[in-house]
Amino acid sequence: MLAGTVDVEDAGGSAQAHVTPSTAAIDSTRVAIRIMERVGGEKSARLDNLSPETGCGRVAFGVNQIPITRPVALDVQITVLHPDKSLAAGVPLRVILGTAADWQSPSAGDEMVTGDDGTVQCTLPVVLASQRRQVVRNFVARLMASRESTRQVQLGVVMEYAGRSWLSAITVDRRASGASLRLDPMRVYGRASDGRFTDDVPLHDGSWHKRLPSGQMASLPGFVITHATLDPESAAADNAAWRLRVTLQQWEPHVVPALRLPSL
Repeated sequence: MLAGTVDVEDAGGSAQAHVTPSTAAIDSTRVAIRIMERVGGEKSARLDNLSPETGCGRVAFGVNQIPITRPVALDVQITVLHPDKSLAAGVPLRVILGTAADWQSPSAGDEMVTGDDGTVQCTLPVVLASQRRQVVRNFVARLMASRESTRQVQLGVVMEYAGRSWLSAITVDRRASGASLRLDPMRVYGRASDGRFTDDVPLHDGSWHKRLPSGQMASLPGFVITHATLDPESAAADNAAWRLRVTLQQWEPHVVPALRLPSL
């Protein structure tokens, strides 16, 4: 625990804490901050030079910040299907886990190609966020429902469609009861002028549309997610091994309408 007293002031959605930390507390804080920077926490700080003599001061943190948990080994398997639901072999894609600061970089994640069974698989360390979510979808039920604890992971997939690469990001929540849910809509991004996937493709009426450089409109991202589950390998409360299973079904290729030449 931190040595000394802690006074908290509310400042419009964030808090100000006045602390006098001990050496052990400083070491723990350094570890926590480094984990935050690794997984992409929006609030971060450099505390490498912090000491008991200089550490007395104001430390800002977000009230709604996601609690930090230790990384787990996440076994990820993504299955890609053709439009006719047959296994799609030889499909290149980039897999990005978590929300590290560079997750929208064109070099983020790992490049993979689906095998003969239409799958790619990898095991990577990732921090599963601990969330408090309203998991019911019915509007009336939501008025009465309390929030439930979930564990959450974000998965990003970069695939090509309509001649361009698109980053699609989903979050998968797992309830304490064992059910996996996708409570948030998928986000789709194109490449901005700096090469990063930050060009947000708007969602309208349940689908994403983007005007291509050719002037044609394209429906995106070129696939639909038919299955997504997040589960621990065992029922142990401190289970450090989890698995994520996702299935993507590709759409038919984007067809550019043929130009009509004037009749002679």
